[in-house]
Amino acid sequence: MDLKLEGKRCLVTGASRGIGECAAEMLAAEGCDVTVVARREDLLNALADRIEGAGHKRPHIIVADVTANDAPDTIREAACKAMGGIDVLVNSAGGSRPTKWDAPEEEWIEGMTLNFTALRRLTTGIVPVMQKNKYGRIINITGSVEPKAVNIANAAKSAVHAWAKGLSRIVGPDAITINSISPGRIKTEQIIKRHPTEEDQAAFSKENIPLGYFGEPEDLVCLIVFLASPVARYITGELFHVDGGMKYFAH
Repeated sequence: MDLKLEGKRCLVTGASRGIGECAAEMLAAEGCDVTVVARREDLLNALADRIEGAGHKRPHIIVADVTANDAPDTIREAACKAMGGIDVLVNSAGGSRPTKWDAPEEEWIEGMTLNFTALRRLTTGIVPVMQKNKYGRIINITGSVEPKAVNIANAAKSAVHAWAKGLSRIVGPDAITINSISPGRIKTEQIIKRHPTEEDQAAFSKENIPLGYFGEPEDLVCLIVFLASPVARYITGELFHVDGGMKYFAH
């Protein structure tokens, strides 16, 4: 299938590792002009070298912390200067932080800022660029909707789901779609830290994942690439689970 992504201008946050890194590679392979954002410049440069070495256009690099007060303006302006606009935004920056239910307020502020507020502020800053072009694709990488205990990231990412659904109603007339993807156990830097051995992964998979194994970033990013494309024009306001069947409930 031709996804019609050639020349689309894509901005990917959290691109130094894991899902964001893979998204940048796969979008570049589809012929997109890609800008990558993360704090670790060395990893972004290594990613750019790898993409260019594979014969694709070298991505533009923005070294930034998405939680910084000036991040939305800085990132938007740098990306627009590099690519001439933004057609696709992949919000992949974030992190899970299990904590006590009565965690100090500063932990809640940090977790909500990283996993909801920063994403919302950056997207809000970029939507007018997409509205002007009458085209846009926004894809949010979120998290579980079935928390087993209090987790700040669960609360923040649930906020993303509700916010994105509401925003889809507003930006739809401008041919902008916004969707969220909830990963299961995808082999990323954060997940491997929690399940460092093959034995641990196998035991967890046997107990919790019907397909029986942890996913690779590519297993999720193929959906990002599709949702980023013009082909996915009639899909918006949705939450997709890529988890090997780990989610228990049908809603």
